[in-house]
This record gives sequence, C-alpha cells and structure tokens, in this order.
Amino acid sequence: MALYLLKYPYRKILLPLAKKIKFVDPDILGYLATFIALITAFCYVYAPDKPYLLIISVILTLFRMTLNTIDGVIAIERGNLRLKGEIVNALPDRYSDIFILMGISISSLCNTYLGMMGMASMFLVSYTGMLSKAIGANWQHQGPLGKVERLILIMIFSILEYYQLTGKISKLYSLNYFEWLMILFIILGQVTVFNRLKAQLKECAKLDWIKYRNISKKIIVIHDSQTGNTEKAANEVSQALLCESVNVKSLNKKDLSEYDLVILAVPHLGRRIMPPDMINFLEDNHNIKEYALVMTSGLPVKRWFSNRKCIKYFTEKLNKKPLSSINIKGYHSIAKTYKNHPDENDLLDAYLFGKKLYERIK
Repeated sequence: MALYLLKYPYRKILLPLAKKIKFVDPDILGYLATFIALITAFCYVYAPDKPYLLIISVILTLFRMTLNTIDGVIAIERGNLRLKGEIVNALPDRYSDIFILMGISISSLCNTYLGMMGMASMFLVSYTGMLSKAIGANWQHQGPLGKVERLILIMIFSILEYYQLTGKISKLYSLNYFEWLMILFIILGQVTVFNRLKAQLKECAKLDWIKYRNISKKIIVIHDSQTGNTEKAANEVSQALLCESVNVKSLNKKDLSEYDLVILAVPHLGRRIMPPDMINFLEDNHNIKEYALVMTSGLPVKRWFSNRKCIKYFTEKLNKKPLSSINIKGYHSIAKTYKNHPDENDLLDAYLFGKKLYERIK
C-alpha cells in the first residue's frame, strides 16, 4: 500500500509530459502497456539463453509502469474520467499480469507449478481488490502485495536472476530466484487477500448500517480540533449516529443531561494532554450520563502512552470511565509523521466506532 502511494508523486513528475501529449487517447496508452507486457513475457522465455533479456525486461517493465501512470494523468487533464476508463484500466492490466507470469513460469528459470500457484495468488489479490466495487464500495488497495509492489519485486528478482545466469551469484538453497519470487507471491498474496477482505467487511458493515440503522437515542459529538484532524474523525462519528457535531467553544456551560451519550473528540497534545478549551469544558459539571472518547494522535509509539494518559484524565474529571474509546492516527505538523492521516481507513474506523457505540447503548 505504501508503494502504491508513490504513484501520486510520480504523476506530478509526469504532469508536464502529459500536458504536451494530452491529445493522445489514454486508452491507447493502456493497450500499449499491455503489448509491452507481452514483449516482456518473451524476454523471460528466451532469457536462459540470452541473459541480457532480463535487463531489457526491467527496462520494459519501467516503461509499462510509466504508461500505466501517464494514461491516468492524461485522462484527468482531458477531463475524460469515464466509467469505461475503469474497465480499460483494469482488464488490460490483468492480461499484462498473465503475460509476465506465464513468461516466467514456462521458462526454464522457474518451476511451472510454483509459477502457476504464484499466478493464482496474484489473481486472488486483484479479484479481492475489485470485489467491493460490485457492492458499491471502494476499490481496495491494501498490501503488502499490490500492483506496484508486484512489479518492483519482479524487477528486483529479474536482476538477481541475471546475476545468477551470468555466474556472479549462485542459487539460493538450490532454488532459482524466480522460484523464490513465486513463493513470495504465494505468501504475501494471501496476506494481501486477508487484508483486503478485512477492509471490505468493514465497508459492508458501514453500508448495512446506513441501510438498517434506526437511531432513537439522543447523542451529541463535542470536538476540540487544532489542525482539523480531530474534527474530521468527530464528523464521521456524528454521520454514523445522525447527530450534531459541535465545537467545544460554542457550548459554554451547557447542561448535557438530556443526552443519552456524549462523545468527546480531542487530540493528544503531550504534556498539555489536550487543548485548553476542552480542559476548561471539563472543569464544569455538565451532568453527563454516558460518554465515549475519540482521540487523534500523530507520534508513533508515544501515542499509545498518551492515549492511556488521556483516558485517565477524562476518568478523573468526569468521575467515570468512558463507555469506549478509539485512537485515530492524525498527521503531526511538527514531527511530520502519519502524513495524509486520517485517511479513508481511519475515518471508516471512526464511523464504525459510532456504530458500535450505539449498539452498546440501545
């Protein structure tokens, strides 16, 4: 997944070129990338006799990745994002995968059975990624074996295989490097399938909740956000519960006893624990019946310690433990950690947190 995100900076690099050639139909570039993959497959078939073809295969794979990236940039530049484009973007890629994996599998550089198992694992990864589209959910890109990762691994092992064929390195435990590649595809592929299915089940839970929810309790979400991260998480929870999300500054000394559940959303702020407005809010008695916590934090490792400190602080101030709590990742503007968080997965977790809360109090 992390490598998948690299395509966005690469798109920026290719943007000037895309603007110059935006007269080209992006679908044609997609088909051309598939043709490049077919040529690459023949490189693998004949590589045992001509090892330099493995280096050419790496160059062709880089060219294919560039074509697959630039066709999307051109489509955006042309304002030509069509549903047909999703098909053209997906199906030729599957053919490309077939060509390359078959080329490796039928060559003498790889055990055919391992090659077929690696290909099957790769197809399950692609299938589970697209499966959620059938139920109206998002395309899943969870790793560790996404498209970008697969191509990078193929290029790395192509170089290793080249060095083996030219006598610069030996086999690893009597297996060719392409055979180790297929073993990696099989193992990492199934981990990826599991991760994508887990994400899909979360989206299914959200869609089912939207369809069948019946909110009869009175709930409010109160947030104190410094950079907007906490507000995003708070708004997701409020959307799940069909309740208002308000900034703590607008409350003053509001009596909250009429609410069945109060959800407090705050960021971790190290020694200060949380923003001063929330601290001031907690100094007053608001007659809260039940409450839950939504916290955002941006420092790895330390966030788990500050999470416990934050829960303890609320417990002491409100004289009761929270009904439940969640710790959402948020971009730390100083440490520059967790960039682009909270992301879609974080916000989905926040949404489902709201769902679980209601199931506990109804």
